[in-house]
Amino acid sequence: LEFAVQMSCHGCADAVRAALDAAPDVKLLELRPKEQSVLVETTAAAERVRELLENSGRRAVLKGMGGSSDAPPGGAAVAALGGPGGVRGLVRFLQLSPGCCLVDGAVSGLPPGPHGLHIHEFGDLSDPCN
Repeated sequence: LEFAVQMSCHGCADAVRAALDAAPDVKLLELRPKEQSVLVETTAAAERVRELLENSGRRAVLKGMGGSSDAPPGGAAVAALGGPGGVRGLVRFLQLSPGCCLVDGAVSGLPPGPHGLHIHEFGDLSDPCN
């Protein structure tokens, strides 16, 4: 699993390392503070690893996921968003299992107030969302 983790100093990296060292089922492969990247090998769920990382006091987002040859086939997609008035964003979809898809992203430039989000299964925007 690869995570983007907010790290701005070596103390941050040390805190992340300590949080992961406390979990026997998580092996730290790479810790790159300048790139704000953490790569781990684990049998634990991605959400559990994210919680471990955030227990270090840093925000973490799953960036990517590898797997073994006997793992169920999954997929990934990225949607780049843009709209009038400077609305923009990026949303990532990662199929964790046949019944579970992780959706993560950020949108900026929206006016204050509630907003909704819906997903077109095949990216077909020809129907005006009726």
